[in-house]
Amino acid sequence: MTILSLNKLLNSELESLDRQLKIRSRTEVEMINLMSDHIISSGGKRLRPTTLLLSAHCVNTKLDSKIIDSSVVVEFIHAATLLHDDVVDMSHIRHNLDTANKIWGNKGAVLVGDFLYSRAFEIIVEINNSLVYETLAHTTNIIAQGEVMQLMNIGNIDINEKLYMDIIFRKTAILFEASMKIGAILNHGSKEEVKSLTSFGLHFGNAYQLRNDYLDYFGSSGLTGKNITEDLVEGKTTLPIIHALRNASESDEKIIRDAFNKADKNIRSVIIKILKKYKSDVYMDEMIEEQTQIAIDSLSGIKEGKYKDKLIELASYCMKRTS
Repeated sequence: MTILSLNKLLNSELESLDRQLKIRSRTEVEMINLMSDHIISSGGKRLRPTTLLLSAHCVNTKLDSKIIDSSVVVEFIHAATLLHDDVVDMSHIRHNLDTANKIWGNKGAVLVGDFLYSRAFEIIVEINNSLVYETLAHTTNIIAQGEVMQLMNIGNIDINEKLYMDIIFRKTAILFEASMKIGAILNHGSKEEVKSLTSFGLHFGNAYQLRNDYLDYFGSSGLTGKNITEDLVEGKTTLPIIHALRNASESDEKIIRDAFNKADKNIRSVIIKILKKYKSDVYMDEMIEEQTQIAIDSLSGIKEGKYKDKLIELASYCMKRTS
């Protein structure tokens, strides 16, 4: 499977989504228009609205009129978190393009992120479904908590795996979970269908972020659009480092800790060699595969069809993706 084949299946819905993203983000404030266009058109995969659309199709082939609006909402929330993330992380590149904060400055990026959040909630009011409102209010609150938790632990190399998994759930997985849940709710799925698709979103989201963190050490910067070991340089402790420290010799542990404390990007190859020595890449692969399989197993109660097949293919594809 490729993302292109998925886009072909959802072609008309994704075209409607893109039109609405442009319409809904337009204002009389030129800076908002420029920055919104930049973040929305920056080469992202539209995975959150895509999973929402697939979830909706899994329960009913005919889409409710509010499905596209709900897809706009989750993409706006995602875009807002990216704008805020890039300011907090002082990032300058995303998808091989300059970030909004690099072009227009931190203040503008934060304020336009706030605009996208508030515009998302205006659309939620129009959707007028209490379960959707409750889900997204809870989701955005948990995302904010995750951002703060990560910020509190910048420079802390000694976080454990449990805390790491909690952070990635809050920062990433919960919006996939919410997207799948909303798609099923708005398209009139049963309680069991909503539960199954929500579970898929949670575990797919975990696997997706685990793969991001895998690629930070074992991927290609040309494909990912970010520098290798960028998390280490930014003082973020992710699972490859947690696993390696758990197993490393005293001398290798010292090398990892020194590189982390000094934000030393000049010994990237040494760090990667140490991680591979202790099979941290293999451990990550196993974790990604485990979360992916739980996601796929969650769909056992969903009726067979091409949209369910595409969800399974998407999960399998993302498990091995290189960008």
